[in-house]
Formats: sequence, C-alpha cells, structure tokens
Amino acid sequence: MTYYYQALFTISLLLSLAYTVKWRRRYNVYFTLEFTVLPIACFGYLQEQIATTLDHIILAKQLSYLGGTFGTLFMTLCICYLCKFNLSKNIRRILFAIIFMIYLTILIIPQTNFFYRDMSVNVVNGVTVFSKKYGPAHVVFNVILFALFTLNFIAVLRGMGKRYDVSLTTTVLLFIAVLTNFVAFFFGRMFLKNLELIPIGYVASQILMLFLPERMVLYNVDDTLVDVSVERGDIAIISLDKKKHFLGCNSVAKEFFPQLNRLKIDENLLSGDDFCQRISTWAGMVKKENGKVGRLYGTGGKYYKVIGDVIRNGSGLRGYNFMITDDTQQQNYLRLIRNYNATLEKDVEKKTKEIVEINDIFGKNVSPQIRDYLLKGNISLGGEKREATVMFCDIRGFTTLSENMASEKVVQLLNTYFTGLEKCITANNGVINKYIGDAVMALFGVPIPSDTHQKDAYQAALAMRKELVELNKEFKKKGLPELRFGIGLHSGTLLAGNIGAASRMEYTVIGDTVNTASRIEGLCKTYKSDLLISSSTADALTKSGIQLKFVADATIRGRSEKVELYSD
Repeated sequence: MTYYYQALFTISLLLSLAYTVKWRRRYNVYFTLEFTVLPIACFGYLQEQIATTLDHIILAKQLSYLGGTFGTLFMTLCICYLCKFNLSKNIRRILFAIIFMIYLTILIIPQTNFFYRDMSVNVVNGVTVFSKKYGPAHVVFNVILFALFTLNFIAVLRGMGKRYDVSLTTTVLLFIAVLTNFVAFFFGRMFLKNLELIPIGYVASQILMLFLPERMVLYNVDDTLVDVSVERGDIAIISLDKKKHFLGCNSVAKEFFPQLNRLKIDENLLSGDDFCQRISTWAGMVKKENGKVGRLYGTGGKYYKVIGDVIRNGSGLRGYNFMITDDTQQQNYLRLIRNYNATLEKDVEKKTKEIVEINDIFGKNVSPQIRDYLLKGNISLGGEKREATVMFCDIRGFTTLSENMASEKVVQLLNTYFTGLEKCITANNGVINKYIGDAVMALFGVPIPSDTHQKDAYQAALAMRKELVELNKEFKKKGLPELRFGIGLHSGTLLAGNIGAASRMEYTVIGDTVNTASRIEGLCKTYKSDLLISSSTADALTKSGIQLKFVADATIRGRSEKVELYSD
C-alpha cells in the first residue's frame, strides 16, 4: 500500500510542477493555493502509512488535514470563480476564519482532546495501527466539510443554468470532480477499509484544474482586456476558441450587438446572425494571416472598427480575440469630407450662378435702386429699429372666388394681379416683403431709409387702385372674375433685420407697427373702404398738403387705445 501513496504523492507533485510551468499572472490565486496545499496533503497520507510512532502519525495527520480543510476551501473558491458564483468578501473571510479555527484544533492535537481523544499506536501483524476516538472538533470539521461540498454542488448547478455565461463542458467536469471528492471523503472507507481514496480525489482535482485556468482566461474577457493593455470602457471584446466557438464577451460588446445576449458559451458563431457569421469568417482570415486583421463593419447606420488577433500559448493557437470600437463618428466625418470634396465644384458653380443671377432675382422683386442698396451690404445682420410705413393689401372674398375656379386659373389670376401691384409698389420706393396667400405685405422706408415713406406708401396705394381698374378690364375680357381689395397703411417704429433659423433667414420686419397695419387692413370691409390710413401716417400726409377725411376712432385688437382712421 505504501507504493499506492507514493505514486499519488509523486503524481500530485508533478502536477503542481506542471502548473508552475504553465502559470500566468492572470490565473486566479486560489488555483495556485490549491496546487500548493494538495501535494502536502498527499505527502501527509504517505507519512501516515510509514509512521511507527504516535508523534509521527500526529504530524502526518496534521499534513493530510491541510487537504481536508484549506484544500477543500480553496477548491470551493475555485469552483465558485469558474461558475461565476460570486461570494462576497465577508463570506470569504468567515469561511477562512472557520477553517483556520478547525485547523488550529488539529495543530494542537497532542495538547488537547478537541479533535482526537484516547490516541494510541499498536503494531498488529507488522502493521502500525493508529487508534483514537473522535472529539467535538472532528464532528464540527465534518459538518463544515459537508457544507463546503454542498456549496460546491450549488455553484456547479447554478453554473449549468448560466449557459450564456459559463461553459457547459466546464461545469460538467467540475461536477465530476466535486462528486469524486465527496464520495472519497464520506464514503471511501465503505469501499476500501484499509485504503484512503481521498488522495485520488485530490489528484483528480489537480488534473482538472491544471487545464481549466488557461481556458478560463479565454472565457474571461476582462483578463483579455488587461492582456492587450486596454482598459477603456468603450471597447467591445469578443473571444472565440480555435474552433470558432463563442467563449464570451464583455458588456460593451453586448451593448453594441444585442444578439450576443442570445449566444451560449461554446456555441458555434455560425448559428448566430450575419454579424456572428462575419466574425467567424474573419477568424479564418486572422488564422490565415497569422496575425492581426482589421475590418470595418457597418449595420443600422452604425460603423464599427474590428481588430482581430490570434491568442497563442507559446507557438500553439488557443483562439481568437476581437476588439471592436464604435467608429461611427469617425466614418461620418470621413464621409463628410468625401462628400464635401465631391460636391465642392458643384457648390462653387452653383454659388457663382446665384451671384450672376442675383440682379435678375432682385429685379423681379425690388426696384433697381433698392437692389443696388442691398447688394452693397447695407442690411444689418443683427437687426435695427427703423421708422417706416407698412402696407397690407388683401383681396376681398378671394376664398369664395377661388372655390369656383380651376387651380390653374387661380394661379394665373394671382400672378397677373401681383405683377400689377408690384409695379406700383416698386415705382414708389417700396419693396414687397412677402406674399401671404392672396395678401401682400409691402414696406416703405426699409431697407432704404426715407423721409417720405408715408407719402411713398400713399402714392403706391393710389397707383394700385388705378392698376386694379385696368386689371379688372383685362380679367373681364378673359372671363375671369373682377377683384376688389382693401389696403391698410400704418407708420411707426419697427425692428428690421434678418430673422429665421441658422439654415435659412429672410429680411423682414416685426413689431406693433406691423400688427397694427394688418389690423387696419382688416377693417376695410367694416368701414366699406378700399383704403384706410392710421393717424400716424395721415399726420405726415396732411403736412405735405394731402387732404384726407376722418373715418372713425377704431378699436384695434391688441391695442388699449383707439386708432384714428382716415381715407382719401
């Protein structure tokens, strides 16, 4: 039987030496502690076999119980780590304290009866027999041992349920190791009364754990991050084994590609969607190139920069590692530059054409004098307060007229009408600011300052009245309805300038003066007049010798004071 224990001790020692050779700084410390304690425990069982004195046997027991106490604890912590069964620091501290107290009773076996009582050594048929009775500490030891094995089974079973986080192969192997040690500890003597099976369980655990740490480095993408000296939180990591099976990814990868949440550990990427299959294909390219391969992957308006590399163990291929960053902003910037370069010539041509045509564009809306004034850059971009006269002109009952006309006729009628009015306005130093449906808003005194803007507006209104008479004659010949309009004039202070969004601005005016002019035009129907003039405009006209008649003191919506209205 001595050869049996010698063989197991030798194997255990060789396995620990092999672990020393394979050790990497990323290995969990509990693996190292396990490979340190278990050979000592196996050596203790060997010493028990060859001991001939009580002191020798007690020393051997103290060595062998390192495996039952700290060895089992380290195995439990390794299994919890492998199965991602997290134990808090406080729980780990409590477990260490309990095991230390139990082992302390073992260290003081010669002085106390806590662990063993009535110890003696007898030689029977040339074989040393150690006789003893178990003390209370031994009972506690068995209870703690059973609790640790129960925790092992729970961790392994929980790991089997985490198919998306823990390899099924790993959990099955761990279950076999735990079951082997459990049977050896609690039922070994039922099978072989004169032979301890516990060292076999230790050796089996060492064999298993000799290969698991290295594989767990592949599964643990956080270790991969450290390995490539990357500690940024915006880099996705995906790991494959050499057979292109999914080993895991970090939270950033799952955020980039939610489909990874559906992949199970050790699942072939070919069973995934287009992205997963693409990664699998790139893994083949990485292997072929025997090194890094960079690719750009675009999906759903997003662009990702993918860097693939091999994971090696010496000269052997262990798997593939992919680092992925969101490159959308950079790609959009590059695309913007490409588009800019591609369209620059067209933009220059377009702007040149606009500059060439600007005279014609202004000529169709303002008089040559106003056009030249605008082209000289005399408009204040920030806006400025100005004294001016605002005109509103609106067709009476146009909505009813247009409902009985074809749309083409309506457009033809309005174009002819607006053309006639525009001539009258621009001929009197005015500018059409905007068309509002069938209404016209015209400005006098802006953008070109004028001391006669009231008179200019009044003369334009008279010209528009005459023009409408001529237009109605033309409309009648063409079978079109005759038109009537109402004109409102009001003078005052307003804010003039470029107003609008950053992408599109227009020169316009705002303020109470504008609103009042619009309200006055709306009263033309009420007072049965085609021209109403506010007192602010009428006062200036009267001073220039123009005779007007008083119409009414009108209440204007939005103003507390009444407004005197005049007409010609």
